[in-house]
Amino acid sequence: MCFTIFHLMERQEHKQNYFFTALFTLILSVGTFFAFKALLPERLFAKQVHSAIPDITELEEVDIDTTAVVAEYAPFDGLVHFFQKLFTLEKTKKGSVRIAYFGDSMIESDLIVQDIRKDYQKKFGGQGIGFVPLSSLSPFFNGSIRYEYSPEWNTYCDLCLKNSPPTSLGISGYVSYANAGSSIWTNYKRGSFSLAHPRLFYGKSDNSEAKIAITIDNEVIDSVQLKPTGILNKHSLNSFPRELKFQFDNAESIPFYGVDFSGGSGVNVDNFALRSNSGLPLGNLNAALMNAFQREFNYDLIVLQFGANVLNPEKTEYDWYANRMIKVVDHLKICFPNADILVISQADKSMKYGKEIKTDTALAPLIRAQEKYARNTNSAFLDLFQLMGGEGSMVKWASEDPPLVRSDYTHFNGAGAKKIGDLIFAKLNQEYEDFKVKNNLYVENGEEEK
Repeated sequence: MCFTIFHLMERQEHKQNYFFTALFTLILSVGTFFAFKALLPERLFAKQVHSAIPDITELEEVDIDTTAVVAEYAPFDGLVHFFQKLFTLEKTKKGSVRIAYFGDSMIESDLIVQDIRKDYQKKFGGQGIGFVPLSSLSPFFNGSIRYEYSPEWNTYCDLCLKNSPPTSLGISGYVSYANAGSSIWTNYKRGSFSLAHPRLFYGKSDNSEAKIAITIDNEVIDSVQLKPTGILNKHSLNSFPRELKFQFDNAESIPFYGVDFSGGSGVNVDNFALRSNSGLPLGNLNAALMNAFQREFNYDLIVLQFGANVLNPEKTEYDWYANRMIKVVDHLKICFPNADILVISQADKSMKYGKEIKTDTALAPLIRAQEKYARNTNSAFLDLFQLMGGEGSMVKWASEDPPLVRSDYTHFNGAGAKKIGDLIFAKLNQEYEDFKVKNNLYVENGEEEK
């Protein structure tokens, strides 16, 4: 019993000695660290100059959300596929590159787009104005094409009618229906672009009685029975007419989407102007129908130039728009697989503040939202506001002699639209040339050198 008590007392004394020994060692270690701290280098390991993930202190200095995935955003990295296709075309002189250019009234009458088309076709080849509806809200294409149509067409598009179309809208955002019992027509005349290799596109219907009479350069050349059996049907003409007329008979209930004028190797650019549009209705495009158009046209680039119809001088927050457009872009990627997406920001827009006309204060947050949805969908982004000169540039363009903008300080006139189109092409072409240099791609006498 005594031995047991003695043994317990001895173990307790041993524990106390061990505790004091450990405490002394800890105090000695801490003291040693602070004594030698001044002798240590500021950074034990060399900082990686080209690290993809900056220090957290650096992130705070540039006011970046450090809770998000850190990655440097290069605005034109989203155009790799498009640039690769351009290089293949430039090198081989074969094949085609196709662009679908969606926008609001800024590109109506083929403004801006016609000059981008001319620039691309001058450098890479290509012919034709591209896809044109059978009826629309803006039938006058500023000289690039002239077309007219009979009033019996029922025209449906996003925002242009309150009632919904009987079927899905076409690639241009339009679909046309013939009135029952009417003989209905559309007539195209060549402008500054050719009517190359016309192809009429129409949708599915139970109507097996429809016919079209085709007139080329005032001569009736054919009468064709339409076969609207598939989700997307076409009738092709191997010709280059100066004038083309389609006369439709018994064509009710058939959705008509439009006529494509393009051919040969080179670049084709379609102008899909949607007046008063924010871009959000593109999320309603029928994916199956767009997939069918994609099989026909093989789009390499989808351009989105919207914003004027979203601006509100009383609002400075547009995250709601960015978040909804992210869903639109995701939908467009389903509609047009493999196509790159390019977001073009709103141009400068001026308003009157007291006696002074200056840039709309709501413009900067809108452009940030546009860049946000481009960034979050891995799309390319072109800041048109900065490209045209930034703050106050719309006022400067209005003071040119002659002026480059209209009196609303929002839309460009013909001369201004040409300047904008040339600026956009020049920027994209410079990025393409930089892409070739970066990837050691060269074209000389049709051969690639590395």
